[in-house]
Amino acid sequence: MLTLYLIRHGETDYNVKGIVQGGGVDSDLNEKGRKQSRAFFDAYKHIPFTQIYCSRLKRTQQTVQDFGSLGYVFSQHAAINEFSWGDLEGRSSSDETKQIFWDITEAWKNGALDKGLPNGENPIEVWNRCKPFFEELFAAHKDGHILVCTHGRTLRIILSELLGHGMVNMHIFTHDNTGVNILEVHEDGRIESKLLNDLSHIQTLELAAKGVDYTK
Repeated sequence: MLTLYLIRHGETDYNVKGIVQGGGVDSDLNEKGRKQSRAFFDAYKHIPFTQIYCSRLKRTQQTVQDFGSLGYVFSQHAAINEFSWGDLEGRSSSDETKQIFWDITEAWKNGALDKGLPNGENPIEVWNRCKPFFEELFAAHKDGHILVCTHGRTLRIILSELLGHGMVNMHIFTHDNTGVNILEVHEDGRIESKLLNDLSHIQTLELAAKGVDYTK
């Protein structure tokens, strides 16, 4: 049986400021994002990963870079890059952008998965690039442990499809920075979730930020 670890990248300043990133913005992790990534590494460095995959964007590569100290070589794939929000990318949060997001996500919930934003992608197109990546991954790795670091909206699409919920239900999957999703991929093709968006590895960071002495 294959155990698949799917995580979202660490925090960036774009996340904090509410600026639309998408696949066309190649941002770096901020200080908190680097701490989140280190906490993830400390919590999961004991796992004997067969391979570590990330997207072609820096924020995923920086999230897993600490594993390089253990000798891992990362495999970068554009197939798991973030969803393209087209003309919205790089724009700050406003009433207008919030309304655009609400309208498009409501359309997806109602089945209009072929709908996207100008010069951007739609969910079907994203899954069409992700699906071959996972088909090849599952064919190459029948057992062991695989780590994949990707992005929020892309992660929602991946989880909704791999777990059989369909993309119209992608909104049920939350995706915090460095949230850990663990799936078991059985030889008969069944895929079961064992953990979704787990943040236990960064709880001490959140407590410290609130001034709580978590050592007691």
